[in-house]
Parts: sequence; C-alpha cells; structure tokens
Amino acid sequence: MLNQNQIKYDVIIAGGGLAGLTLALQLKQSKPAANILVLEKRAESAPKATHKVGESLSELGAYYLREVLNLKGYLTDCQLRKFGFRFFFSPEHAGDITKRVEVGSKIFNPFPSHQVDRGQLENDLVQQATGCGIKIVLGAKVTGVELSPDGHTIQFEKEGSQHLTGSKWFVDSTGRNSFLKRKLDLDKDIDHNINAAWFRLDANIDVDYWSDDLDWRNFIDPGRRRLATNHLMGEGYWVWIIPLIEDRTSIGIVADPRYHPFSGFNSFEKSMNWLRTHEPLAANMLEEHKNKLMDFKVMKHFAYDTKQFYSSQRWAVAGEAGAFLDPLYSPGSDFIGLSNTWITDLIARDLDGEDIALRSLVYDHAHKQLFRGWASIYRDMYGLFGKTQIMLMKIIWDWATYWAIPNVLFSNKGYTDIEVLKQYSSPGNSIGQRFATLNENMQHLFRTWGGYHVEKCSGHQLNVFDLTCLKQLQGEIGQQIGRENLIPRLESNLKLLEQIAAEIFRKVSNEVFHTPMDMKVDPYHMKLDDGKAGLLEKSGAANALPVDDLIKMDIDKMWLKKIKTAENAYG
Repeated sequence: MLNQNQIKYDVIIAGGGLAGLTLALQLKQSKPAANILVLEKRAESAPKATHKVGESLSELGAYYLREVLNLKGYLTDCQLRKFGFRFFFSPEHAGDITKRVEVGSKIFNPFPSHQVDRGQLENDLVQQATGCGIKIVLGAKVTGVELSPDGHTIQFEKEGSQHLTGSKWFVDSTGRNSFLKRKLDLDKDIDHNINAAWFRLDANIDVDYWSDDLDWRNFIDPGRRRLATNHLMGEGYWVWIIPLIEDRTSIGIVADPRYHPFSGFNSFEKSMNWLRTHEPLAANMLEEHKNKLMDFKVMKHFAYDTKQFYSSQRWAVAGEAGAFLDPLYSPGSDFIGLSNTWITDLIARDLDGEDIALRSLVYDHAHKQLFRGWASIYRDMYGLFGKTQIMLMKIIWDWATYWAIPNVLFSNKGYTDIEVLKQYSSPGNSIGQRFATLNENMQHLFRTWGGYHVEKCSGHQLNVFDLTCLKQLQGEIGQQIGRENLIPRLESNLKLLEQIAAEIFRKVSNEVFHTPMDMKVDPYHMKLDDGKAGLLEKSGAANALPVDDLIKMDIDKMWLKKIKTAENAYG
C-alpha cells in the first residue's frame, strides 16, 4: 500500500472510452482543482468508425453531451444530427420496402440527438480533456488495484514496465472487461439472452434508394431517412442501419436465439446469408458494398448486471463496466450520462468533506431500480417484433414513458436531489412506484396480447408527431422548470401516461374480447388475463379512467385495425 504522501490523484479512471472520458470532463467541470488521471490501454488514437456499440444517441444521452458537458457546438459541427428512430415492420414484405409499415418522424425531433463516429468522438474528447488539465496516459493497462479507505493503490503496465500510483477515488470504466466487478465478485446475471453481430461499411447506405417509388420516397424530405437510426423488424430480430460521418454506415443484426441461433450470423458471410433469408432487399442493397467491409464483431449474450455501482469506500463502476441491457432504443449513452452524474456528485461532495455514506446508498438503489424498470422494456419481447400492430402500440408507450419521466428528472437534476428522490420513490403511492407498476403492466399487456392472433398490416407510412401527446413530451425535453415544479410536472406527465395506457388497453381489450370502446380502464390493475367478465367487472372501479377524447384521437392514428364487433371478436 502506498503512504498518504504517495496518493497523487483525487481520481483515477481506468478506461478512456466514452464513459471514462466524459466522466473526467464532468468531474473537472464540477471540481476544477481536482487532480484526475485516466489510464487507457489503447496506445494510439482510435481509428475513425471505431468498432463500438453506441453510435446512436437518444435524447437523455444527447442532453448529457450537449448541455451537461457543453458539447452542443461540437456535436452540431462535427457529427451527424440524427433524424430520430425509424422502424420498418411487416417482415412478410421484406423484399419490398414500400409495402412495409414505416413509422418515424417527418421532421427532426424538437430536441436534437446525434449519430456519432465513436473513434472521432473519443479522440476529440481526449484532446479536450488534456486541454483542461486532465492527465491521460495511453497504452496503460491496469493490472491491479488495492482498495483502501485511506487511498487506493493502482498498478498499471505501460510499454512492458509496471507502475504504481495512488488515488482517493478509483472508477472502473474498462467496459466489458469489468476489471473491478471481477475483483470484487460483483457480476450479476440478467434474464435477457440476446446476441448481436455488426459491421461497418465504407459506403453510404441510404434506404431512400431501396425503391424507385417516388410517392413512397416523398413521405419525408430527401436524405433524411438515411440520418435516422433505421430498424428492420421481424420475429425474434431487428437489424440496425446507422449513418456515420464521411459516408460510412454501421449495420447490425440483433436476435433472440430462441428464434435465430447465433451460429447463423456469427461471421460476415453468415450474416449476409442470414440477411438474404430474412431481409432480402437489405442483402441485395449491401451486396455491391461487400468489398468495402471495414470490420466485423459479434457479442454473445450481451446483457448483464452488477451487484453494486457505487460505494462510499470511494470506488464506482461506470458505463459498460457496470451493466448493459440492449441496443434497441440506444440507451447506452443514457446510462453513461446517468451513472457519470451520480459518480460526479458523490466525488465532488466527498472532496468537499461531506459524508456520502447515505447518498451513495440512495444513488446505488436508484440506479438499480431504473435499470430493472428499463429491463422490462426488452425482456421476452423479441417474439413480438414481427407483429406490427402490437409494436406500434409498444413504440408509442416506450417513447412516451422515456420522454415523460427519466428525461424530465435528468435534465432538471432530479436524480441527484435527495428530497426530490425521496418524494419520487418513497414506498407506497409515490410517482416512482406508480410509474414502475404502470410500465410493468403495459409490458405485460404487450406480451399477453402477442399470444392471441394478430392480423398482419402493411403499406402504411406513419408520422409519430401526428400524435399530439408525443410531440408535446418530446418538445418538453431539456426544459428547465425549477425544483419546485419538478414533482408537479412528473405527476402531470404520469397522468398523461395513465390516459395513454388506458386507451391502448381499451383498444386491445376490444380487439381480443370485444369489450366496449367506451369501457372505463384502470391501467394499474386490469389485465387481459382477467378475461372479458373480469375486465367488465373491474371497469366499474372508482379509479377506472373514462375515455379521453384527445388521447383517443392520438392512438387512433396508430391503430391500423378495425374495431371488433361481436361476430369477429376472439373468444
């Protein structure tokens, strides 16, 4: 162990990828005098289009980079503005994109997000971090850590030589290597077994040119489809198509092995053969660019969890060194922003002499609760990806919940405000408890609905911002509403979510059981499992919600099926 005179740094971060570099910058903003060392095993600058998950930013992660780290100008000038998420369903028409149900925006999202070249971004972050006094050592592989309340001893190897140094805080940001998790036996499995393979092409893949039908193309302005995170959806899988700067493109296959064995796409040639079978148009469009392959990578059973994120003993795990769920909806940068914000707050308070024992427990609990709630979005859902109507309702719900609660909390510093967290998540009938229950019930609804016959839909082009509720929620992202208005805003947004949930449930129940379209719905307690008689009985509960005409009009725009009559209802 080093003595106190040898503790040279306030913070040592192992890993100089996106999570580690942004954490270092955030710490330096919060505590300009802090002495920070980043140890990165990569010896040289990252190549452009570095082969990493995390090229697509969602709104929370984009807010973190743009507003918290003040990278708005850089992202606008040096990376691509993202044209939101775009989904192509109806996999039975995988050979003709004009017959697939397409859902996305016709305009750029009111709050901007980005498609990022990870290699370029991380190189630029190294330059910025170095410029503000953060020490970064490339080619440094951490080989040992001795944790102690009096100061941590860190051993690293560089150019064949071993070095020792010390710090008050140690943060593991080594990605899936998870150095600290292995040392402290923190690994925790998660019930979400999904595999992925992805590759980069030095080519501009633009889905606009997958058809010569000008009516189909002109649904949105030319060139904007390419800027979206495009998803090709089918039973048990999805394929991403993400644009990168300098006309490069990232292509990924993500699949549940219960439907698509990993052995079927775990090499580039196998991936192309898999695409020829399941997404033949995509395979044809990629065929001419095969010789422009830049790299190929696979990730088997990519989801995992951790027993602990933060400790008052002055250590933490950040980014993928802690936990990872699923690339659908691009949540990686969101969790980096959340985790780094909790870590920064703990370190800043500790360096100021504050006792962080309670706060570290609260943040660790909040992160675990958020992660568990997020996991319900993905668990046992891949079998529904080929069911268009179900997925349209799920997309409405998932986007609405994401914009209504986590984004509002994060952009208004609610996740580091103990009083706000206490009000939000206290046991009983708090907003957080209701939000978690409501979301879990809706995810259960989608899974249960999938067990019934669901008619196929095709040939529709849908604009998500035709839905007033989604446009409102997206437009409010990043608004600074003041601490005194935060809980009331969350309460108001939760009531909106309740109405959305009730209307979706009302339509599904009519689809399955021919229950009345004006049936009152308690979205917290009514389930398809109740059967028709049970649902009608529960609709009489005092807290069951009547039809909200405005929400009904919104959901109608994404409901492609006929309202059921007695003659064509299911059992």
